[in-house]
Amino acid sequence: MSEGVYGEQATGRVTHSLLRLSTAMRSQAWEWAEGAGLTPTQGEILVLLMQRKGPMRLGEIARETALTAATTSDAVSTLESKGLVEKRRALDDGRALAVRLTARGRTSAKRAAQWPDFLAKAVGTLRDDEQALFYRTLLKTVHQLEAQDDIPPHRMCLTCTHFEPSKNAKKTPHHCALLNLKMSDTDVRLDCSVYEAADVATQKKTWKIYAQ
Repeated sequence: MSEGVYGEQATGRVTHSLLRLSTAMRSQAWEWAEGAGLTPTQGEILVLLMQRKGPMRLGEIARETALTAATTSDAVSTLESKGLVEKRRALDDGRALAVRLTARGRTSAKRAAQWPDFLAKAVGTLRDDEQALFYRTLLKTVHQLEAQDDIPPHRMCLTCTHFEPSKNAKKTPHHCALLNLKMSDTDVRLDCSVYEAADVATQKKTWKIYAQ
């Protein structure tokens, strides 16, 4: 049977399942992109710029999307030719260029952010406790992939200096000291605009508490 390719143990079955999800995501991304006259990469860049709410340099975009400099440059140039982004001199360095969305680009970015709705619908069929456990497990997996340098680091609560983890979020919520927010496991953010990286020792302590 094909599933044996990835092993018969839990690790192999989980890997096989995630690969099937990636197949569905790739198919849906291309279906949306073709209808919008873009590529999935271009759509991803638009959404990133919208999330960051400000100009980004090409190097920052490449790092956040795990793309090569050449691929990023080509994608941004195409988006610029379509009138969806514009390049301006960076405010902190007049020699560098920063990319930002145009009004048309923001509209396209909002549409691009909707293509994963098919996946959100499927996740929505899970019970609340199942979604919480699933998200917690995904955050741990993302963290491990970051540690392996397989994906770029995220601005997540679990590596932020303001985050105060709880050993049992159901009884005592996590806490954001900066925003003074009580947080359940599903409130923990994967990307936060007020993120400030904690020192290595604090990050290790936070993950040790969270992973219990």
